[in-house]
Amino acid sequence: MGRWPLQAQAMALAVMFLLLVLPTTHAQSDATTSEEERLSTVSLTANQHQAFTLEVATDTSSIVMWECVSCQVEVETSSPNMTASVHGSTMLSLMANETTDVQLNISSTVDETVRLLTVHAVRLGELTNRPAPGGSTNQTTVATCERAVDCIDSSSGRLSSSIPYSEDASFIHHGLIESTHDQFLVFNASQGDTLEWQWLASTASVAVQMYHQTPAEEQLLEGTSTSEASYTSLGNEGSNTAYWAAPNDGRFIARLSTDAAHSTWAAYVLIHQHQGVMDLMNESSVNGAELVGHDSLTAPFEWSETKQLTIASPLESTEVAVDQLLDGTWVAGTPTVIERGATMVVYPYPDVAVGRLKITNSSVFSLEISTRSFADNETLEAPSYRPTDEAIDNSTWPILNLTETTGGEFTLAVHDTTDTYRLVVDGWDESIHFVQVMVEGDIAGLEVQMWDIDQNTGEVLATDITRPVGDQLKIGLQVGRGTHYFQLRFQNASEVTGHLWGEHIEERTYMLLPSYSLIDEGEEPWFPPSDDAVYWGNVARWFMGILFLLPVVYLGIHIKRSKDFATSVAEKKQRLAWYISRLDSGESNVKEARVDMAKALHAVAQLEWNDGLEAWGPKRLEHRTDDIALAVWSVDERLANHEGAWPVVIGVHVLNGTWDLAALRFDAPEGQGFEVVHVEPRFLFQGEEVFLDTMGKGHRTYLVVELNGPAKQVDVELNGRMDGEPFAARVPETLERT
Repeated sequence: MGRWPLQAQAMALAVMFLLLVLPTTHAQSDATTSEEERLSTVSLTANQHQAFTLEVATDTSSIVMWECVSCQVEVETSSPNMTASVHGSTMLSLMANETTDVQLNISSTVDETVRLLTVHAVRLGELTNRPAPGGSTNQTTVATCERAVDCIDSSSGRLSSSIPYSEDASFIHHGLIESTHDQFLVFNASQGDTLEWQWLASTASVAVQMYHQTPAEEQLLEGTSTSEASYTSLGNEGSNTAYWAAPNDGRFIARLSTDAAHSTWAAYVLIHQHQGVMDLMNESSVNGAELVGHDSLTAPFEWSETKQLTIASPLESTEVAVDQLLDGTWVAGTPTVIERGATMVVYPYPDVAVGRLKITNSSVFSLEISTRSFADNETLEAPSYRPTDEAIDNSTWPILNLTETTGGEFTLAVHDTTDTYRLVVDGWDESIHFVQVMVEGDIAGLEVQMWDIDQNTGEVLATDITRPVGDQLKIGLQVGRGTHYFQLRFQNASEVTGHLWGEHIEERTYMLLPSYSLIDEGEEPWFPPSDDAVYWGNVARWFMGILFLLPVVYLGIHIKRSKDFATSVAEKKQRLAWYISRLDSGESNVKEARVDMAKALHAVAQLEWNDGLEAWGPKRLEHRTDDIALAVWSVDERLANHEGAWPVVIGVHVLNGTWDLAALRFDAPEGQGFEVVHVEPRFLFQGEEVFLDTMGKGHRTYLVVELNGPAKQVDVELNGRMDGEPFAARVPETLERT
């Protein structure tokens, strides 16, 4: 009696597993579909077939689509209530008068993978009359995309939403329409929202028109989207997509119609919420930014007068305009359509601080934004003139470094035909210098000029102008110390500025290669110090000297105190017993004893090894080899920082060699092992081990280790490497817990 229920349970579980694996589907209501609408991938072997069972509910239709190279899909059913129709070479539809199971046989003459998409529970549309504005009607459930970047994958090469076939049912809508009755779907939307209609399949040609209604009025939106007969999106995902934007708060009314007797259709529908503004005021967010969205967008961004803005539209034509903020007033840019795959370059007006990119009249867009500095020497845009008055602030003229190569450009788009640089020459009074500058690049039509300026009056002492000789353009001039000027310009600026200001023209780049030599050193200036400078200089030297000596004094006092304490420890033998007696008598508390013992650890390490052993007391275990000496003392548990822990004092003395990777291990010979919970001084520890620093010959160290565990005995060993070779030492006796 007990075996039969177990067999029944096993059979039931097996049947449930097969039902999960089998790609069967279930009927759903019109206007929404279930998660069963999905894509199946079938791997076929040549000349073999696979069978799938599909359930078609009463008075519903199903669409089956496939993508392959040379496969065949056949329908097998014995029910007279089932009608199967073939549409083209990659689609069939099934219609049932009563619930019927259909078998699909898939075969191929070659080895291949078949993609099979099924849409189920398709019924005749319920809403066949367009509701009036403000009229009550059933709303269609529709998926919503809050941010365009969450639904659009621009790297796929298309801007239609990327929706997996197994996505939630609210994305998928379908129906069966007849030529005598249109079908209507109603979707609520807010102003600026965009409705995306992405065709999945249609057995006959179907057209969709979009109306927009408010409570008071209705308007027919531009654009009709059509799905041709036998259309399937497999292999063409997102290729047949339409968009409509809501002009006001209200609702979309989709009208589907066909000229055929009847047509079964399916589509993805989703609402993209309007994103009106994207903030790009952070400079780092502008360069390399990607703007993805629908209908319209305004993106303010940080800008400067030396950066050109490049806008690329790689996937769709987009209408854009770039406004510029000048003196608190927006200067509107001209709306321009950037064709697919094209770019637009915008140049800033002088003194611009902020820009505003406006996208309009674009159903869907993806723009790539980048900036490029056209400043000379990567700092400032070189002015087209030199200052003629010494009162003029010349900080806006870039400095030409006399020891480095400098790069610059003529930004012809903004009629930049002259660049002026500062030459700053350092030296003593009456010194004489020779400065030479060579220009590399396209030097055709250019000339250079250099000025030697009087540093007191601002008058020009000497100047020279040079034009190209052969394939070289260079100039040299003898100047004094101070600030002078160098200018590179076109000989005839009108020849390269025949275009409108701001029209994108390829820039002319150049490189400046300066050289410098000292001709006359001049007279070294000398100024005798004042009495106050001498006095305060002496005060400062004494003050700084005392400050430098203070650490030495502190170190000496510290060493003296340490030695005195070590001497007192050596004189007071059996220090561990002394701690216990003071605790028993009440002369000291636990906290004071811990602090004194921590100080004693450092002090005893300064004593000779034997003196240190005597200082802690005779109740110890010792182990000594030719290279290492170990000593262990058991400490009263009242001195432990952790309740219930067993403190022990360990002494390590290196007699020979250099130890590294050294670790003390505390092993419980019986029962549960120990765990190190505290170490003084601070050494790294984990589990039952304490890790020591590198120790050289003569090194002595003492530490208190607190062990947590119920064991009454402990074995102590030291492991590590001595002079690069593995080495271990173990105290032969077991320390008893007191």
